[in-house]
Amino acid sequence: MKKWNLASLTELFASDPEALGDVDVTVVETGDVIRVTLKEKGDLDVLVAAGGDQVLASVMLAPADTIPRREAFERMVLSTHKLLPLSTFGIVTIDGKEYYELFGSLSANSTAESMVEEVAVLATNAVDAANMIEEWKNGEFAA
Repeated sequence: MKKWNLASLTELFASDPEALGDVDVTVVETGDVIRVTLKEKGDLDVLVAAGGDQVLASVMLAPADTIPRREAFERMVLSTHKLLPLSTFGIVTIDGKEYYELFGSLSANSTAESMVEEVAVLATNAVDAANMIEEWKNGEFAA
C-alpha cells in the first residue's frame, strides 16, 4: 500500500460523504496541511498533515490565554485525557500565540477506513473537549 499524502487524503475526505458528512477540503496557505471542515459539526476545522511515516490530525480548541487557572486546567486535562479515545491534548504556538489543541496520529500506511475513523473520532472528541472547556470557564470544575 502506498503511503498517504495530502493529495490522496484530500481525495479520500472529499469523496466519502457518508463517512464524515458534508465536508469542505481545502489546502491551507502553507501548502503542507489540508483543512477538513465538517459542516455537520458546526463547521469544525480538522487540520491534517502527512509526512514521512505518519499522518497527524488536529483541532484547535481555544487560545490558552482565555483559560482561567491554566495550571489547574492543565492538571485536570492530563488526568482525564484517557476519556477521549484516539485523541491527545497539546499546546501549539501559532503566530506567537499559544492554543490548546486536540490531536491524533496514524501511520501513513493506515487504511482509508482508519483515516476516516480518526478524523470522525477526533471531531466528536473536539466537540466534547470544547464543551468541557466552556464548563471550566464557567467554574463548573473544581480547581
